[in-house]
Amino acid sequence: MMKTQGVLVGVSLLTSVALLGLINVRRKEEMKEQKHVSFETIKLRVTRDVLGEYQHEVIRAHNLLDKTKAQVDTLGSELTPLQAAEARKKSELEACQGEKKHVADEVGAVEAENSNSKTEFEKQKAAWVAEMMSLKQQVEQRSKVCVFVKKDSVEGRKLCGDEPPKQEAAPKPDAPKPEESKPDAPKPDSPKEAPKQEAAPKPDSPKEAPKQEAAPKPEEPKPEAPKMR
Repeated sequence: MMKTQGVLVGVSLLTSVALLGLINVRRKEEMKEQKHVSFETIKLRVTRDVLGEYQHEVIRAHNLLDKTKAQVDTLGSELTPLQAAEARKKSELEACQGEKKHVADEVGAVEAENSNSKTEFEKQKAAWVAEMMSLKQQVEQRSKVCVFVKKDSVEGRKLCGDEPPKQEAAPKPDAPKPEESKPDAPKPDSPKEAPKQEAAPKPDSPKEAPKQEAAPKPEEPKPEAPKMR
């Protein structure tokens, strides 16, 4: 009996020790699980917070997307008339460029014509100046020569430009000539010769017309002619 009691006591002690060890192990595992659960709960809270922020961001993004879509729609509706206006402006610009080119061509042609006219005018002006200088020289030479030339002679009058008094005196003596020739037969001969004589000074007079206008200036030394005689 004593042995059985001792065995029972030993077995009970062993079982109690085993139970204590098992309890300790279970407590340790429970603490680990509690720590893990607390960590997971914290992690879940953080995840929820982050998810909430993400959801807010998503909502904001959706709102912004809606606003952007509305703006795109409004801009798209405004884009059509703007494109039409751009097309009109392009056509107007092309027309303006074409007109500008045409005007530039016309201006170039006018400038070229103006330059040609200027050069032609300068040439004519130079020719006129040269002709005037030559006429002045001729008038001066004739005025100098007329001082020493007898003006009673026909050549002196022609040289000094004193033919207008000849033309005035010429018809006076010629007038009685046709009157005397009236009874004579050669009436047509006398008028034929008369226009020939009148036509002869006519070409000379226009040529010397400008010379006669300049000639009065040197006619002042005419009274000196008798002095030279």
